[in-house]
Amino acid sequence: METTDLIVEPTSKKRKLSRSGSSVEATRKHTRVLAACDECRISKTRCDSVRPVCAKCLKKRVPCVYPDKDPFSIFESWGERILDAVERQQKVLSEVLAEKSDRRRAPFTNEILELHTSFDEEVDLERISRNDTPKTPITGSDMILRWPIFPRNKPVDTFPAYAYAEKEKNVDSHRQQTMLPSMIGYDSSQRQRILELRDIYMTKIQIKNPIVDADELDEHLTRALEKGFDWSPSSCLVLLVLSLAAIWGNYPQDDRRTTLACIVSPEGFQQKREYVTNAVPEHRMRESLGYFSMAKERMSTAYLDDSLLGVACFCLFGMWYQYNIEPIPGWKMFRTASMLWEAYNLKHRGGKTERSKQEESLEQRLYWTCLKSECEVRYELADLPSCTLWESDFPFSLPTFSTSSYPPTSSITSNRHEQTIEDSPSYYYYLAEISLRRLLNRARNAVVILNPDIDCATASILTEALSKLENQLEQWLECLPPVLQFNRPLESLPPPNEPELVKLVRERYVEVRELLCRAHLYLCLHCGTTLGREQARLYGAKASEGLALSIYRIRTEIPFFRHPGSWGACRVRFNQSLCLIAAFRGKINGISSAENIVVPPAWADCVRVVIERLEVWSEEGGGIRELAGLLRWLMEDVA
Repeated sequence: METTDLIVEPTSKKRKLSRSGSSVEATRKHTRVLAACDECRISKTRCDSVRPVCAKCLKKRVPCVYPDKDPFSIFESWGERILDAVERQQKVLSEVLAEKSDRRRAPFTNEILELHTSFDEEVDLERISRNDTPKTPITGSDMILRWPIFPRNKPVDTFPAYAYAEKEKNVDSHRQQTMLPSMIGYDSSQRQRILELRDIYMTKIQIKNPIVDADELDEHLTRALEKGFDWSPSSCLVLLVLSLAAIWGNYPQDDRRTTLACIVSPEGFQQKREYVTNAVPEHRMRESLGYFSMAKERMSTAYLDDSLLGVACFCLFGMWYQYNIEPIPGWKMFRTASMLWEAYNLKHRGGKTERSKQEESLEQRLYWTCLKSECEVRYELADLPSCTLWESDFPFSLPTFSTSSYPPTSSITSNRHEQTIEDSPSYYYYLAEISLRRLLNRARNAVVILNPDIDCATASILTEALSKLENQLEQWLECLPPVLQFNRPLESLPPPNEPELVKLVRERYVEVRELLCRAHLYLCLHCGTTLGREQARLYGAKASEGLALSIYRIRTEIPFFRHPGSWGACRVRFNQSLCLIAAFRGKINGISSAENIVVPPAWADCVRVVIERLEVWSEEGGGIRELAGLLRWLMEDVA
């Protein structure tokens, strides 16, 4: 009834009621009334508002024109615009999906193209030479284990949770007591031992990482001998130098020895079992921990120091942890050193502060020591946050050394222990090692495009870049000074009395060269029928060369001499063993692109040798026991 009354009432009442409770229905009726076309409006006939031509105009066969402000026309206009926008978004989405699809087949993005062309561009070359490399399919144990040639489910992790924690250390409180300021000045034997440790540091450790100024060290040491160890950063530095010297071994001797351990049988009985260990001898560890624990008590003073002294302290902390096979605590120390270096660099980068050439040179050496030490751990544990130093605009591509000599300023040492760094093999080694690490960074950046679905065109571009890097590696080899030259790998074996610095340079060269070949092994194992016959032949030859280099490295290394890179060396020999196993599996599985790979006949024996070496190191932690277990698991089906 109410609705009928509403229809017959005057218009004014309808409008009044439309503002009341029935406004929704009235509004709905109002919006259904559309404007008539011009022809129907002029003839005052009812228009059905059908688009594009109403019934009346269609019957009369006249043009049907609607007003511009017709609500329907407005909606239609906006609808067209919305549809157009949707179509554009659909097109963009289709392009993105197509791009992702192409990337799975050939993931060679513009960024990688720029990387490929940057080998001749100084600015970009410098950037990628310092770059803290992202994950690549061929670097790092976990990445290699993800190759489809290996089983998907692994029995253990390569770096278990316990390896992130610092090892428990038993500190000799009596030794700490004898090192108090009130005691040190009166103990002549202790004074003599401190001087011996100082010489050990300068002759065995400083030569590989010249990050401590010899003159300043002697000044700090003299003060400590006269007044004792105070709570200053300089005392922290001296204590770290002494702790490193006390724990250090003699090249090329190792510390392997047989020891007894009590084990519990499944029946619950205790049994004594002999095993071989390579742990630091107890007397060396005890002496080192006495100094190291005192240095840790002074860590806060080094942290708050705004000079290079604090940076050097945390680098030495990191070196000690590395030597003790504690990669994560060592990485933390180097990361802190990097942060302190950045603060120091910001303070002096404007050039308004006066500094000696010697201090500027030390700043450069500390920069590269922090950068390469942080990155070295991340090469294996890529989930750690990246080093920020590689983004620095620090202008020196390689560290320089002050041309002034470093004569002894303290009477506590004799001249026979002093040698200007420019005249020593240490100078050449440090520069050669850093330049090779820069080349290693460029190689790691080049192989980021590797993936299981790579096509032959992308593979060709990659191998061209790898060829350029190999030429750079050979140029590096030709430029080595005579004091660091070594017998070329695969052509002749190293001499039995090879100097330590020469050995380190040679092994780093083999590591870079094998990595360049490893990229070809990856292509041969993953490309299947994608590669052309000539490509498969060339890549197979380079992959075979890499396998031969792995055999060479395993046979020529000194596996049990402890140094700060011992944990990394265990991972390197593990990765090379994985490549040997992968190549063998590829041949057995009949992968077509792997038919040109030549697997060395002694590959299985070499892998078993690596397992034995890892088992000797396994008591040291750092996930080394798990590496041995994984290799043993992968070799179960090999006769």
